[in-house]
Amino acid sequence: MLLVWAFLLAQWGLTLLSLRLQSTRTATSFPLWPAVIALHLQLHSNNPWRDADWLAALIPILLSAVSEMLFRKAYADRLAALQADPAPPREAPSVSYRYKLSPIECDQHGRVYGGELLKLVDVSAGLVAAKHARGPCLTISVDRVIFLQEIRVGDVISISSAVNRAWGRTEKSEIPAALSSMEIGVRVMRQSRDDPALGPETYCCHAYLTFVAKPTLPPSPTFFLLGWTDQLGLTAPPAPRKAQLPGVRPVSLLARKRYLLAGRRRAHRLQRAKEHDALNASFREALFRLEKDRQDAADLAARANEADQARLLHSLQLEILTEAYLRQSPDVRVEGDEVVGEIEGFVEPVRVKKSDIEAEIQRKEHGGWHQVALSDRGRSGSSSNKDLAGVVSTARKNRGSETATTVAPIDFADTLSLCLWIVRPQHCNSKSVLFGGTLMRWVEEVSTIAARRVSPNVSWASAGIDSLTFKVSALPGWVVYVRAAVLKVYDSSVEIAAVVTCEDRNSHTPGTKHVSESFFTMVAVDPDTGRPLKGALRQVRLPPGPITEMAESAERRREDRLLEKRVLQRYGRTSLLPIPYSF
Repeated sequence: MLLVWAFLLAQWGLTLLSLRLQSTRTATSFPLWPAVIALHLQLHSNNPWRDADWLAALIPILLSAVSEMLFRKAYADRLAALQADPAPPREAPSVSYRYKLSPIECDQHGRVYGGELLKLVDVSAGLVAAKHARGPCLTISVDRVIFLQEIRVGDVISISSAVNRAWGRTEKSEIPAALSSMEIGVRVMRQSRDDPALGPETYCCHAYLTFVAKPTLPPSPTFFLLGWTDQLGLTAPPAPRKAQLPGVRPVSLLARKRYLLAGRRRAHRLQRAKEHDALNASFREALFRLEKDRQDAADLAARANEADQARLLHSLQLEILTEAYLRQSPDVRVEGDEVVGEIEGFVEPVRVKKSDIEAEIQRKEHGGWHQVALSDRGRSGSSSNKDLAGVVSTARKNRGSETATTVAPIDFADTLSLCLWIVRPQHCNSKSVLFGGTLMRWVEEVSTIAARRVSPNVSWASAGIDSLTFKVSALPGWVVYVRAAVLKVYDSSVEIAAVVTCEDRNSHTPGTKHVSESFFTMVAVDPDTGRPLKGALRQVRLPPGPITEMAESAERRREDRLLEKRVLQRYGRTSLLPIPYSF
């Protein structure tokens, strides 16, 4: 009987070994149980069919054979589920809905934040992507976003999204591709403020986003023994398979046009990534080095001013103790020739010479407090308000008449701004990954701070985004750093380069990871009229090297952006009906 169990154990060992060695297909069967029967018949050759030991050996052999068959079938079914062919091409899904802008999504002048609009765009595109992939998807890039018309608080917008093209398998090829991306086109229309029911809608924004479907996880084991062996490490579940998206079947002329243009944009995007990868890496290194040099200079200046800081601290302590001494505060007492006082923020009591206190009292004229005489102009609130109103009015009139030549240029390093956020659950999507729309809102906020270094007295509005690519997904608890600096100054707008990194503070070996980089275009507008201010922006001095090279490429991005904007504006003016669904 021990030989039977030994043979069964060897059979299962060889089965598990064959599954580990041939994990991509059904393992070869090792029929050892007939050898067990033959051995038992040989040992009981007198009358084996009537021997009770034969029945005792037959039951575990049969159970083992049936279990092995079910085990192999469950293993093969799990592999087959991951090796299924992609679905055939189908018509592109679409989503369209309306949304009303609330004050929390707008700035102090009533204009919607570009980042808040990008969050709505990302949500709409994500719905369409998940509908086409029939599974969870992630935003990997925002190709280009152009804001055509401003949207104000209380406006109702219509957001329409559709899959322009999906790359799930190679066409005209025998080898299936491992691609799992798709391009989503999003259009934002603003309803008429006079007649929402019958009035024409205004084309406000359009965007192209690229989504990728998350890998397909292996299904749960259908046989309990397979689950046990996975937990014990005797077998390993197959690796997740990269998603195979179904293609898009265009059914109309407009759909075929979108399908063709999506392929061109993708080819252009891949080519641009290859050409600019080295320049982008050099630009990031130069940006980090510039930030480090500025921090080192600040530390050096702080160490050089330690003596001045010590004198400043002593004068501050002297002033506080003098005032407390004059008020006869219970926290101040005299010990010999010293005045001792308890000052909030200091661990030890502060001691000052009594002679220094008396000298300070003499300097303040024996502690007497004199009322400062105010002129009649200062006492009269009406005249003061009128003068102030005149100054403000004059400043507003001269705000747009200032030229860039009258303002001294600013260094690129002085426009560099840094903000950080800790990723919390409310910042993530349903898959516990940082929501792409939230990150875009953060990038816009830091870009606005950088733009204010060029001109702080104007209102800044987002006009477009170029090449925002997500390299890494940030998880809850991670720290996200957003750096932005003004790269190019035009007549009434600026281009801002933004670099996003993240850090896992919960890890034993935290390291910085590159998340994304993008280019924001912001326009300086008058806070009262909302019109662009021309010639009122000061220029930025760029350091030589990668930063200057990156600024030179801004001209090409601006030309492409303005050309596309003119096409959209021309199409919007010539269309009497609401603009058809086109990306």
